[in-house]
Amino acid sequence: MVPDSGLFPLVLLSTVATVIASQAVISGAFSVTRQAIQLGLVPLLDIFQTSARTLGQIYIPQVNWLLLTAVLALVLGFGSSSALAAAYGFAVTGTMAVTTVLAGFVAREVWHWRWPMIAGILVPIIAVDLALFGANAMKIPSGAWFPLVIGVVIFVIMSTWRKGRQLVGSRAARDAVPIASFLATCEETPEARVSGTAVYLTAETAHVPATLVRNLKHNKVLHQTVLLVRVVTENIPRVAGPDRIKASELGSGFWQIEAHFGFAQTPNIPRELGRAKIPGLELDPSQLSFFVGHTNVKSSRRPGMARWRERLYSSLLRLATRPTEFFRIPPDRVIELGAEVEI
Repeated sequence: MVPDSGLFPLVLLSTVATVIASQAVISGAFSVTRQAIQLGLVPLLDIFQTSARTLGQIYIPQVNWLLLTAVLALVLGFGSSSALAAAYGFAVTGTMAVTTVLAGFVAREVWHWRWPMIAGILVPIIAVDLALFGANAMKIPSGAWFPLVIGVVIFVIMSTWRKGRQLVGSRAARDAVPIASFLATCEETPEARVSGTAVYLTAETAHVPATLVRNLKHNKVLHQTVLLVRVVTENIPRVAGPDRIKASELGSGFWQIEAHFGFAQTPNIPRELGRAKIPGLELDPSQLSFFVGHTNVKSSRRPGMARWRERLYSSLLRLATRPTEFFRIPPDRVIELGAEVEI
């Protein structure tokens, strides 16, 4: 049976529109996830650059599989596009309202507009947004609950990951050694200074990295050149190459390196270290020794988070990509030192 020729253009147009919309959703999910990783809101995930020309063209397999699972659940759960109308309307109007509110914060904090001007422009818009959002909120029992649940789950994951990182950092800070006192005594210590360059990743500049203390404690050696590398994520999409790496000498063979990246960039630590200008030192990534810490987090009755959130954080930590893979560190140049922390 030959289909009606008048329906063919509509079917073709619908198919093309569906493909374009799906690609937009997939690309947007990848980009937003990378930005969330850079801002410390979600665990490290595998990020692959799929284009040699376009920097923003990336692929995140974990997100891709999550989208597949969500699509299958939607199709099996709702059964038809008409059943999804309530969920779609609630998600769209909610996004419109949140975007208007965020535009107000941008106008105030970034553009430095005065509140009367902001109110004059955005109050009529937010009034319409809230009216539409309120109308769609009445459809929560009819399917609008789905995007609401998704939003709550993502918020719980992000807040738990952020709070868990803060708790682990506070526990580790109790045993931290101030870098000023360490440098003052490192020349007098009996540990041997061996040739080579060691790289330690650190989250702050005031204390010695825990991995360095563990290495010194167990192996009794200290490299002639020690680079303390801190990765800084700026609140801009990209940081230009000349402004991306900064090096300062601390003395006794120690250097503080700051690698600055935008939230839309994937850090490549070995490549950026090659740009560091350190007098008399040629930083060849194939000759560097990278010391990385691995923390095993255990839930406890200590004050901090609810037990179920502590277990969630531990699970997220186990699922996260290793820092060596995320920062593009050669695996044959990595030495991993473990520790256990109770939160």
